[in-house]
Amino acid sequence: MKQTNKVEETLLSSAHVQLDKHICMKQLLLSSLIALVGIVAIVLMMVMDDSDSTLSMALLTIGIILLLFALYRFFTKSHETVYKPTGSVVRTGSLYMDTVELQNLQQMIKKNDFPVSSRISFKEGGNGRLDYMASKDGRFVAIQLFQFVPYTYEPVSDKLYYTDDGAVAIARCISI
Repeated sequence: MKQTNKVEETLLSSAHVQLDKHICMKQLLLSSLIALVGIVAIVLMMVMDDSDSTLSMALLTIGIILLLFALYRFFTKSHETVYKPTGSVVRTGSLYMDTVELQNLQQMIKKNDFPVSSRISFKEGGNGRLDYMASKDGRFVAIQLFQFVPYTYEPVSDKLYYTDDGAVAIARCISI
């Protein structure tokens, strides 16, 4: 008997209408500069008379490492997600908590009340996970809650999106 697993789209893998991906020119230029230094190191190695020397091997190794690092940066760091209305960069992440904190956060979400006095404490690991997306200016926050069941985290809430004052309140409550 063949079993198929349904792969659900989570908050961090989904798109939102008010979010857009842009090329980050600063990161792209930095990656290009690193690649250029790597190419220069390889060219210097080639123009050296003694190709068996330690210096030429070191230049070749450094050049290859810099080129590989530049390629890695190009494919991982050259794009950024931006909140369209304000143009603010969006950061993403996951926070972990105990079951008690997960239930408290679920109640706050259900009531749509995030008091200033209540702050959720997070840990290195736990039975609950909060995936979030938050703009740097605090005008957009998206969250989704997960609970650990054997071998995986299962969603216990829908993807929730907050803007303006609601986003500020939730960001303050979960300290992101």
